[in-house]
Amino acid sequence: DAEAIFGMHVDFKRPTGSIATSPGPILASVSFFEAKIEGKSGHAAEPHATVDPILAASFAIVALQQLISREADPLHSQVLSITYVRGGSASNVIPPYVEFGGTLRSLTTEGLLQLQKRVKEVIEGQAAVHRCKAYIDMKEEDFPAYPACINDERLHQHVGRVGKLLLGSENIKEAEKVMAGEDFAFYQELIPGVMFQIGIRNEKVGSTHAPHSPHFFLDEDVLPIGVALHTAIAEMYLNDYQRSIAI
Repeated sequence: DAEAIFGMHVDFKRPTGSIATSPGPILASVSFFEAKIEGKSGHAAEPHATVDPILAASFAIVALQQLISREADPLHSQVLSITYVRGGSASNVIPPYVEFGGTLRSLTTEGLLQLQKRVKEVIEGQAAVHRCKAYIDMKEEDFPAYPACINDERLHQHVGRVGKLLLGSENIKEAEKVMAGEDFAFYQELIPGVMFQIGIRNEKVGSTHAPHSPHFFLDEDVLPIGVALHTAIAEMYLNDYQRSIAI
């Protein structure tokens, strides 16, 4: 059975040949959601004869922002971003429904679960106040929620030691927490693990853009560095582990 797992992710902000690692929460727990608010369609000249889902959705979206500013512990980072709104297509018609959605993020898995619960309550509550019905889909079937990526302290120290031997202490940095998610965290729920960053920034070859950018370009000089580092991390861990068993 596996006793430890190590993951590596490119970092376009750090120079090629450097790494960054930190213990504890390093990447966020992530989920997505979609909401549909249904009202009653009608002519815009007679709003009293309609049930306006645009108004309900607007209040819901504004109210959701207060979950972060008034309910989230500021020391436990959370993010709630609405990324799209769809409703209606004519200037003189109040539509029958409005859809909107986005993403939720928290540096703790427990925080994400609480945020999901409150998002549902807020949207349903605002819909009811405005005489509408709300349907919320947390997209668990299509995009199961990612747990938070929590780096093991002992394995973090191991990566740092190996990195100093191969790359020099000047190339080992403290990693910053990021509100992006990583499916590596599913492995960390089962066994201790560490996800660390390896720099790929090289302005001479144009390796200066984020991995999800259409302009992303990899400094391929990082490939042998990454292979050597991963190999050494595994070999030295196994040597240390076998030695501790023998003792």
